[in-house]
Amino acid sequence: MSTAQDPIREQLIGARRVQILDAATSVFAEKGFHRATTKEIANAAGVSEGTIYNYFANKADLLIGIMVRLADLQQLGPELTDGLHTDVRDFFAAIFRHRMSRVEASREMIQAILPEVLVNTELRQRFYQQFVLQIVTLLEQYLEAEIELGHIRPVNVPLTVRAVQSLFVGLLILQILGDEPLRSGWDDMPETLSTLLFDGLKPEQGA
Repeated sequence: MSTAQDPIREQLIGARRVQILDAATSVFAEKGFHRATTKEIANAAGVSEGTIYNYFANKADLLIGIMVRLADLQQLGPELTDGLHTDVRDFFAAIFRHRMSRVEASREMIQAILPEVLVNTELRQRFYQQFVLQIVTLLEQYLEAEIELGHIRPVNVPLTVRAVQSLFVGLLILQILGDEPLRSGWDDMPETLSTLLFDGLKPEQGA
């Protein structure tokens, strides 16, 4: 009996987590991470403050949960595995486009919490360990597999992954700063990055 109920219980737990994370996203975007309180988040979610602590230990857990969901980490691994069977350049542009659209939809929230991540040592360490490193590990595994398959030439995998990540982070910061060419050309950026990474800046042969 209890085994049959487990999937339903898991769905209920997942739905409640989403409800709380949605509320936290809204409150963080409005008030910033530091000024937001769990009581305000509970009110926005329509639950008691104690209910939040049944799912998240503190505000830092909420922030990590939001960022993990934003990056769609649960799907990133399978997505990268499937990408091994497609053209690496086309896949790179597609996955970049997908992630950039998610970032654009959550730009105000990211803008509100990013300063706290940078100045709060404990939060910064947790963010790096539980969010950044997970993405790095998945991307390194993907890149190593592509090299082994002969789809791309051998490179320094850790540095290459971090170079790509830094491009993404840098673009995010420029957009937050209000860089107009980037904002107006945001939809074209995945292809621009693909061209830069796979073709470089050297002139075409015969040009």
